[in-house]
Amino acid sequence: MSISPDKFATGPSKNVQVELCPHPGYFGGLCFRCGKPRDEEDVSGVAFGYIHKGLRLGTSEIDRLRGADLKNLLRERKLVLILDLDHTLINSTKLQDISSAENELGIRTAALKDDPDRSIFTLDSMQMLTKLRPFVHKFLKEASNMFEMYIYTMGDKAYAIEIAKLLDPTNVYFPSKVISNSDCTQRHQKGLDVILGAESVAVILDDTEYVWQKHKENLILMERYHYFASSCRQFGFGVRSLSESMQDERESDGALATVLDVLKRIHAIFFDTAAETDLSSQDVRQVIKAVRKEVLKGCKLVFSRVFPNNARPQEQMMWKMAEHLGAVCSTDVDSTVTHVVAVDLGTEKARWAVGNKKFLVHPRWIEAANFRWHRQPEEDFHVIPPKEKSRDKVNAVCGQKETSKDKEENTVAGEKETSNDRKEENDVADQKETSNDYDGNDVDGQKKDDAKENAVACRFVGTDRGDCFCYPLVQVQDVKFKSGPREISLLT
Repeated sequence: MSISPDKFATGPSKNVQVELCPHPGYFGGLCFRCGKPRDEEDVSGVAFGYIHKGLRLGTSEIDRLRGADLKNLLRERKLVLILDLDHTLINSTKLQDISSAENELGIRTAALKDDPDRSIFTLDSMQMLTKLRPFVHKFLKEASNMFEMYIYTMGDKAYAIEIAKLLDPTNVYFPSKVISNSDCTQRHQKGLDVILGAESVAVILDDTEYVWQKHKENLILMERYHYFASSCRQFGFGVRSLSESMQDERESDGALATVLDVLKRIHAIFFDTAAETDLSSQDVRQVIKAVRKEVLKGCKLVFSRVFPNNARPQEQMMWKMAEHLGAVCSTDVDSTVTHVVAVDLGTEKARWAVGNKKFLVHPRWIEAANFRWHRQPEEDFHVIPPKEKSRDKVNAVCGQKETSKDKEENTVAGEKETSNDRKEENDVADQKETSNDYDGNDVDGQKKDDAKENAVACRFVGTDRGDCFCYPLVQVQDVKFKSGPREISLLT
């Protein structure tokens, strides 16, 4: 039975009262109030080893600290931001997993250069390469003005600390705020129970929804950053990686720039729509929900052969995603419908959309809006004609193995261009893409170079159900060479 600090117990004499220590927490196994050793069978409280080794706090002390922290944050007009590392802020690969094409391009050499502006680094002690996501330094600088920030990764402690040094070399953003897998209180799950900040002011950026089962309302799901070839292979994508294609996300409109704008809107709404006296009752989860519902507000959707025949549409992930974005979903078409979502032009509802001049879009249109937090141009997500659909499945269906052609292209991606190669490219520079070129990219009417860029620019998205989708979201740009065709300069 727990005892509150204001409770007392009677000692041997009726005239003597002895205050029982509530043991608010332990440091090195000793209560930091009375010095009594912690009972080995006492598993109450939460360990905060990332703050200081051996620190363990009881529930009452955690609540007290969170209350004090909340007052300080609101006074400074700040919220709490929890940041995942891998595929959110960075992408890492083991040296042994570097592809032959990446080696040919000199990625390991670029990581060793003494260049203050480089964005790729070697972690010698771990035999790894790490690539910082474009815009990450500007993102952290601007976000720090609005949030108290934590790193929270399922990686090991040593790895988390090394990455934190790359992101925050002067230790101004994450002092004693780097949380790793050893700090989790539940296996394979992340939780806000190890954060000394109130849930009502916590915003989470992570590429994996599954690990936040208890805190999905706090989560902003990030588009995964697949820079290295091993990252693509890990998720089963048979396409060239950004590194092999000498491309990267653009800083101006990449994933981090996009989510920074969303965070600014959330911060402004939280603090500017309530009087200061009411701030303590504000809940950022409601703000996130309201901002998300603005994305597809005014859209009424009907789905056509997107879900299994025996499934209830209302229970499907895509239906729920659209509703979370503010759209109204229906099973029947009528004059109020604005969009028909389909994967086949031949369905009755798809033909109805064309005949009634309604938007006919691929399901990726909804997914893109979910990650970009803006309604996307419908013309970028049109439904593929039947004759092209079989080709599109190569890249649109995630998890498919590389074809022999893909493997051959990856193998020779870093080889020098021969005179025959240059002649062939010049001959076809103005020709339209045919069905035999670049499987899976619906680029009828575009030039071959554009098709090549789209094939590489496909983003890969995971959901809590393990479903994956592949579509062009973030625009990419070519990575500049420093000197010679084999020496790549990887700059953000």
